Amino acid sequence: MRNNLIILQIVDSLEIGGTERMSANIYNTLTASEIENYLVVSRKVGPIYNFITEKSNVLFLHKKNTIDFFAFYRLFKLIRAIKPSIIHVHQTSIYWAFILKLLSPRIILIWHDHWGFSDLLKDSDRKTIKFFSFLIDGVVCVNDKIREWNIRNLKVNQSQIIYIPNFPLVQVNQRIQNDIPILLCLANIRNQKDHLNLVEACALLKSQKVTFKLFLAGSLEDKNWVEKVKKKVASSNLSEEVFFLGSVINISELLSKADVGILSSVSEGLPVALLEYGLAGLPVVCTDVGQCKEVLGNGGYGWIVPPKSPEALASAIKEALFNRELANKKAIGLKKNIIKNYGSGIFIERYFDLTSKINGFKQLKKLI
Repeated sequence: MRNNLIILQIVDSLEIGGTERMSANIYNTLTASEIENYLVVSRKVGPIYNFITEKSNVLFLHKKNTIDFFAFYRLFKLIRAIKPSIIHVHQTSIYWAFILKLLSPRIILIWHDHWGFSDLLKDSDRKTIKFFSFLIDGVVCVNDKIREWNIRNLKVNQSQIIYIPNFPLVQVNQRIQNDIPILLCLANIRNQKDHLNLVEACALLKSQKVTFKLFLAGSLEDKNWVEKVKKKVASSNLSEEVFFLGSVINISELLSKADVGILSSVSEGLPVALLEYGLAGLPVVCTDVGQCKEVLGNGGYGWIVPPKSPEALASAIKEALFNRELANKKAIGLKKNIIKNYGSGIFIERYFDLTSKINGFKQLKKLI
């Protein structure tokens, strides 16, 4: 049945970010499995395009604004030509998908909900999606909190709202030994990722005579937040320790240089960066948000600290740097956990279980 399906993904851009990485990972995995699939990018191309292995079925709409009739018409013509069995839309692409579903009701519509602010999500949020949710056939959620919200609020069969963990696709390079330890935070610089918390933790480390370099790798597009973080770095006397790398294409090389992987977020879905840290064999320090605690085995495979607690964050980083035996033990456990439970094979199996369930439900409705 899988080989008879044609899957068309829609994502807003291929800028650096977890949603964008997952759209590329899914496309690469389906292509490697010889399943006909397409990736439609509505707005920006972006660096993630470089991660895509076979580019012939990657298409661009060059959408200029929210209501771009010509871009939507190009998408509609494309769907008429390709005739996909499934439209798989990521995050805000759901709005155009509602219109497509009304025009082509036989297409299966799957929404991939990556909502990064899942820890802050309220039942009163996302009113438009709730109103039109009767058009959605299935939902893939990146953590349990998002799944619970969807079950409570959407007009979708509960069995067709499932949690499937994100998965990494990154080449693991040989780790490099550093004279000065390198802390890596692989996260776009915006308020959700709370780099201010991390900078405060690093200021505490410096006051305790800990030597380190901090690499901040991620988009610098949110100018206001970037300026706040840079001012915090300067006022904390960390200008010689903190480096703003911007969006990085060669993730594998960067991971090989790091000694500790860090996420200091106030909210997450299931960060792809966390999975990439683990796959690269890094010790990890992470705030207790989203699905991070599950990935880190409730602290067995890494350090879990409360969000917005620079003291706890600094203490965990210090232990990860100086207790090398414990750090290596946790890193080995994390890598094994990711390979076993967060691989592309797990995603594909659960995904096609969902599509089979949706098809079965549709056939049953025809008989009633």
